[in-house]
Amino acid sequence: MTVKILAKELESELMLHDTEKDEVHVLNATARLIYKLCREGKDLTEITQEVRRRFQLGGDQAMQRDVQGCIEELRKKGLLPIDD
Repeated sequence: MTVKILAKELESELMLHDTEKDEVHVLNATARLIYKLCREGKDLTEITQEVRRRFQLGGDQAMQRDVQGCIEELRKKGLLPIDD
């Protein structure tokens, strides 16, 4: 069975509804951007650079770990495929 995720924009947030589990997740602006870039096929480095640029943040390794953690959480919740 294919998991179907319905998305609805809520100002700066994104609401995702997993219709299979009937679960709703609301992503803040940062997680929303990470989700979008993952869906576009961007890799971890590209995503981290775009998050830094978009939110005018300095560069450090902690940022990349935070982005990786967000991606892992989205995968764990079934919102992104494991092989993304």
